[in-house]
Amino acid sequence: MRSRTASCGRRKKIISRATEKITVSLSAETLRLADDNYKRFGFENRSEFINAAIREYVSRDILRQFGSEIAEVYSKIQHSEIRNLEEHISKLSYKIAVEIAQMNLLLASLLEVPYHDTQKLRGKAVQMVNNSRGYVPLREAIKNRTEIRYMEDRDEED
Repeated sequence: MRSRTASCGRRKKIISRATEKITVSLSAETLRLADDNYKRFGFENRSEFINAAIREYVSRDILRQFGSEIAEVYSKIQHSEIRNLEEHISKLSYKIAVEIAQMNLLLASLLEVPYHDTQKLRGKAVQMVNNSRGYVPLREAIKNRTEIRYMEDRDEED
């Protein structure tokens, strides 16, 4: 049985592994790579270096296999979170729209604006919002205002 000392941060840890001697055929070039590099990577001999290289290769293959599965799971989680956020924003937008509609109804009833005029104003507001992608500056709203005829004015016309 051989043991090897591996550095883990500041502590040194003894890794104990039973080793078995085997015969492996390697090309001269591969053997030269092992001989030229085992010390550079901190191994005591080329056998340890080759052992670590095999483990590294297998680990990378396992990661490659599971990497796509992990990415798929992460993607599902991400899409789920996006859907949850979209649903939440949609609900908030709906609540805001209800509050604005309630304020508009209150204003229309307080000012006694005829229904026909409120529909015209609504149409103009929808057009302005669509043209400006949701942002209507006050100066634009004032520039495009519509005259509102009050109930008294309507009664006089009839």
